[in-house]
Amino acid sequence: MPSNCLKTIKKLALKFLLLAGVLALLDIVYLYTLYPKDLEANCTLMQRSMMPVEQQADIVYLGESSNHAVADDEEDKRFISDMLQDLLPDHRIANLDKDACHAGIYYDILRNIPAESPVKTAIVTVNMRSFTAEWIYSSLEVPLRKEQVLMKKAPALYKRMLLAFKGYTHWTDEENAKIVRNALRKQKINYPVVQWKTASEWDKAVADQMNARGVSDDTISLATHYVKCFACDVDEDNPRIRDLDRIAKLCRQRGWHAVFHILPDNEDQMAALVGPELVDILRRNGQFVEQRYRAMGVTVVNNQGTVRDADFRDRDFPTEHYRQNGRQTIATAIAKTNIFHN
Repeated sequence: MPSNCLKTIKKLALKFLLLAGVLALLDIVYLYTLYPKDLEANCTLMQRSMMPVEQQADIVYLGESSNHAVADDEEDKRFISDMLQDLLPDHRIANLDKDACHAGIYYDILRNIPAESPVKTAIVTVNMRSFTAEWIYSSLEVPLRKEQVLMKKAPALYKRMLLAFKGYTHWTDEENAKIVRNALRKQKINYPVVQWKTASEWDKAVADQMNARGVSDDTISLATHYVKCFACDVDEDNPRIRDLDRIAKLCRQRGWHAVFHILPDNEDQMAALVGPELVDILRRNGQFVEQRYRAMGVTVVNNQGTVRDADFRDRDFPTEHYRQNGRQTIATAIAKTNIFHN
């Protein structure tokens, strides 16, 4: 190789090393100066990861609004995690819930819990609505994806650059609506009793039938949302299943007990508005989750069908927001698992 080429290569290598050194130095400076403030301002998820150490908790409870949504007229406004704490007085539970969270977010929270934490058990809420397109591509995902950037295992300065240049999945409301519509056309249903093969087809059929009977727009909206939220076949390719797989693996690696608890949905209202077939599909998907993770050594508490219509708080959208009896039912079922009594 000619000597001038060698000199050029050496100069480029030196410049590269110099640049890498400068970036490493800037990363260290940023890490110990502005990064903590950026975390505090832009990443409430990381704050949740620190709570088990601050509270010296041996159990962490990961959930979304199902944990803390209560009715104004209730005397007992305890969260599910509060009720569970009262049922397990020999343990200390850290509540790490956050609205609109799902298994992908729970994984990031769990993997950032410091090694020195006393955590022994992770209780993970499994919301069956989170497996379908309306939630996967919800507009509520955008701020969560933004927070996830700062949860990455990567240099602090690199994460800040991603944040500055919106290096995360984001979309406008119009783009979001289009993405959801297209996804519902691909949301398959493989159920012999149901003639429709996608959530989009079933959604349209329910709306047309109700319109023909003169049903109110509000009732039609509620019924079709049930279809959008639950008419699907959950399998191993679903992104939420991949997230739960990662959580199960992480818990094994860290020596934690994993408890997945499947939330009950309002099957009474679902059956009345759409039909028992949709309830059967929901239950089948719940059984898939239950069997998959029990085979992996996860403790699964399947609460499907345990809460009746009267104990659901919201009447105009298929949420998992419960009144006192519903929250108590869920907490009691979790508390009865053997891992808390050995």
